[in-house]
Amino acid sequence: MKQIISVLFAALILASCGSGKAVQGEGKGTVPATVGKQKDSNGIDFLRQVSDNAVYSKDIVSSIDFSLTAMGRDISVSGKLQMRKNEVIRITLTPFSLMEAGRIEFAPDYVLVVDRINKQYVKATYNDVDFLKNNGMDFYTLQALFWNELFVPSKKTVAESDFSAFTVGPTERGSRAVALKTGSLDFRWTVDAERKQIRGTEIAYRKGTAQESTMSFSYDDFVPVGARKFPSKEVLTFNSNAAGTGRIVLSIAMNRISSDSNWDAKTTVSSRYTQVPAQEVLSKLMGQ
Repeated sequence: MKQIISVLFAALILASCGSGKAVQGEGKGTVPATVGKQKDSNGIDFLRQVSDNAVYSKDIVSSIDFSLTAMGRDISVSGKLQMRKNEVIRITLTPFSLMEAGRIEFAPDYVLVVDRINKQYVKATYNDVDFLKNNGMDFYTLQALFWNELFVPSKKTVAESDFSAFTVGPTERGSRAVALKTGSLDFRWTVDAERKQIRGTEIAYRKGTAQESTMSFSYDDFVPVGARKFPSKEVLTFNSNAAGTGRIVLSIAMNRISSDSNWDAKTTVSSRYTQVPAQEVLSKLMGQ
């Protein structure tokens, strides 16, 4: 179990350290008025239907099968996913469903990784994690990815007035492509043309050939959650040409999804735990 937490720490740290600091200030703010104006009323109507197809529930809770591929290692463990709209995304790792060994938590103003085994944790803001910042990731963008929704970088929600910033392609093989560009970032959604469900999202960052990365979410096995359907399987894949980063794949398979709201949305780390710098965790792992 110690190795699971160590690799989990390292995957987050490698992504944060490896993607560089070249695009501070890019991918933030409003979408430029000249980007992808969509005059097709059918395209606007399609985006409206995709947006309206999101689940209504404020809480999504499920036991999960969690797997991580990073640094040449494959790790699988049971766990739990807890999400509360506009408050938190939390992944808890519980091997054999016996005890919590660690957790990853995304809140609006911080990213937290807790190692219960070694009683240590890493806590950072989104600006501290270059991988998140350079790929247009703040809490609300991550939330849209986990919740299977459209988004505009740095916006809490997508308003009707934002639809004109997207481009919508024609139906091809049952899908329609939706795209958005801002700064060095390209966003692309693959949407089921009939069901209006997002099947995949890709974020590409390019700052010349020396700095390129892609982050994608794929969605599968949609199940009823209230009056809407929600993907019970989500796979995040991150690729970067930055030295030492490579490919990271995180897979979440959900079981027995519920809308349980009887849980605390904020993690309080015990004073017995030690906050450690990201680089210290990485150096320990690489020295093993």
